[in-house]
Amino acid sequence: MFGGIFGDRRQQPAEVSPEVGAALVRADETVRRATDELGYATAEFGETSTRELRSALAAAQRHLQEAFRLQALLLDDVQETPAEQQQLEAGALAAASEAERLLRQPVDALAARRAALQAAPTTIARLRAEVADLGDRITEARVVVENLSGRYSQHAMLAVADNPDQAEALLGFAERSLALAERRHDSGRAEDATKAIQVASDSVHRAVDLLEAVADFEVETVHAESTLAAVLADSRSDVTEARQMLAVTPDDRLGEAAAALEAAITDASEPRAGADPFTTLSRLRTANEALEALVHERRSRPQQERLRARLVGALADADRQVALARAFIADHPGRVGSDARTRLAQAERLLDGVVQVDDSQTALAQVRQAADLAAAAAATAERDVAASQQGRWHADTDWGGRGRGSGAGLGGMLGGVLGGMMLGGILDDLDMDLD
Repeated sequence: MFGGIFGDRRQQPAEVSPEVGAALVRADETVRRATDELGYATAEFGETSTRELRSALAAAQRHLQEAFRLQALLLDDVQETPAEQQQLEAGALAAASEAERLLRQPVDALAARRAALQAAPTTIARLRAEVADLGDRITEARVVVENLSGRYSQHAMLAVADNPDQAEALLGFAERSLALAERRHDSGRAEDATKAIQVASDSVHRAVDLLEAVADFEVETVHAESTLAAVLADSRSDVTEARQMLAVTPDDRLGEAAAALEAAITDASEPRAGADPFTTLSRLRTANEALEALVHERRSRPQQERLRARLVGALADADRQVALARAFIADHPGRVGSDARTRLAQAERLLDGVVQVDDSQTALAQVRQAADLAAAAAATAERDVAASQQGRWHADTDWGGRGRGSGAGLGGMLGGVLGGMMLGGILDDLDMDLD
């Protein structure tokens, strides 16, 4: 590929970069070790377990061959330009690096598997000790489940009622898997031994999770009962406040919500066996939150009404300010600059957007901002017009600074109307007549 590009410049061969040479050596050694590893692993674990390494090794060998090919171009008798040499070196480095990368994961995976196999006797002994310890925890979990079942409903216990039995079944399966792993290891069937150990380990971990769930459930029931007492006290206070509001102003929604919370309080306060603290707490919280929302709405209603009244007044004021500014600019075409027009456009945009604002406080602030912008637009427009009038006055004075009196004003107006006509003599005569 590179021969056609580089031509036939026959000179001394270039020296290969030390970095490229070191990278090629590393990649070649990696491929050689992986080739040896493939043979060992195939004999140890079988063809199926080495399929990933076999595929990676084939791809790595192709990249390594490409790296050597590029290095050969660097060493031949064709002298490359600096840019061409840099391109060849970069390609060789990339190919060598890719060869190493492809082999890293499958080689490490086999090494980990081999280490696990070597540690199989130790792992089997450790897992058997864990199984024995968990047997005692199963007994404790059964006692906890039995005690909780006497206090709470079957529905409440559904999450953990069968956990001790399930954990016991998993530990029995783990023991059988460990026995199989031991037999397969002793007979030299490494792959089967590794799989059996993994199955046993997974079974033990699942049993641990089931037993920990029982302990966690016991803590959660205590926490739920404690929380229930606090929510009951808060709910009774909310009902009292709602009843006081209803005595002043009846409200069907508020009355229904107060009645629903009172029923939930009564249900939660009755001591009885077979209760479900989680369902009771959930129902009480739902009723409590519904009533609190309505009470808050009732409390804030006067404030919202005041805000709406302010908003109506502010809208009228802002509309008036915008209308005044718009009319003033329209009445003085060509004499108002861009600043005033920009402020007026901002004010109009803010007023148009108020209808999309749900919060009255935010809408009020936006309307007031629009009014301020419109007032600023009008003030700026007035300054622009005043400056324009002053400029016209200076234009209507004679060269000595003597004003033309009333005739000068008329002359300026006529000059604007007639647009640059030669009026000299006419205006002088007009000045004389007016004088």
